[in-house]
Amino acid sequence: MERFRKDGRLVIPLMNRKKPESPKDEDKVRYVVNEAYCPKGCNIIDNEHKINNAPGLRIRFKRPGIDGEFVLSAIEGDFDKIILSGELEDGVKDDLYCPHCGVAFKILVNCCCKPDADMIVIGLTPELDFNNAITFCNVTGCANGTFVKSGDVIRHSRL
Repeated sequence: MERFRKDGRLVIPLMNRKKPESPKDEDKVRYVVNEAYCPKGCNIIDNEHKINNAPGLRIRFKRPGIDGEFVLSAIEGDFDKIILSGELEDGVKDDLYCPHCGVAFKILVNCCCKPDADMIVIGLTPELDFNNAITFCNVTGCANGTFVKSGDVIRHSRL
């Protein structure tokens, strides 16, 4: 094969070019939370209620006139949840608590989906460390969430 065309332009064979990574490759990576704790150190992993073959995160919720519990999928990008009691409403903010000791989950920042929405933090270690945590919005149906590992944001998507 010739390196230059008759007009002097360099010929770069397409078969030798490095193909860019497909955005689909990123979609294949799924993080699974296998340890999660409330601010007081209670383990909220629920081995009894599995979602897509993985234990979920058991969380208590309250809003005026209603309270209950649900199990949220611990698989990143999975929107499934199991309602154990009460009723969640799409687009409605709930205050989230530990199902064992009742302590409220800490708030990291406000979420942009609604004026009163918050990004709550669930620790990946028994002692709450904002550098090793997951965070997601307390408005049902909001897709905002993040994994934070060793101080670096790993992904931005809903659990």
